Amino acid sequence: MPRQQISLPGRTGLKTLLVSFVLLFSGLCTSAPLRAEDSATEIARTDPSLDILAPVRHSAENVQNLFGDIKQYFGIRYRFGGQTPSGFDCSGFVRYMFSRSLNMELPRSSTEMSAIGRKVERSELKPGDLVFFRNAKNRINHVGIFVGNDTFVHSSLSRGITRDKLNESYFDKRFATGVRVLDIPEKQIQMEIDKLLKANDENGNPS
Repeated sequence: MPRQQISLPGRTGLKTLLVSFVLLFSGLCTSAPLRAEDSATEIARTDPSLDILAPVRHSAENVQNLFGDIKQYFGIRYRFGGQTPSGFDCSGFVRYMFSRSLNMELPRSSTEMSAIGRKVERSELKPGDLVFFRNAKNRINHVGIFVGNDTFVHSSLSRGITRDKLNESYFDKRFATGVRVLDIPEKQIQMEIDKLLKANDENGNPS
């Protein structure tokens, strides 16, 4: 049987292989620390061009699902650390609704949620925006979902899932910021918002 000839690369080929190997080895050694650094700083990003949760375009139908689903949970009790329909805390409720209705995974805490998306002024809030409130130490400790008409839905410590007005004294003086994570056609969902508010009234919540 004739012996197969194996062609060896010339000097140029060997040099190319050597450089490739060095670059590959260097990348393997440094990629883990870089990933860890990115992970550690991701929550602090507020520039929408850098944040993975900059406002995301959703269809009117997607967003209608969000507002349509919310009304099913009015009256469910508050539970510290709760993330399920057996009981929600404020961020657990917001996170659950966005995951269920829009397939969006938000951070777990209200503080972390406040650092994503795009900051919006109170006067610029649109349905689907997140609204945040601060405690006496000026730290964000509460979050809800803005539904229009100066109204937001949240998990209240005393009343569970309910709606309130931003201009109510308690919330007015504690309002911290708004965050936009959805890019939605506001006019097309007004009907669902009206249904949501009507359902809440029927459950005995105050206007």
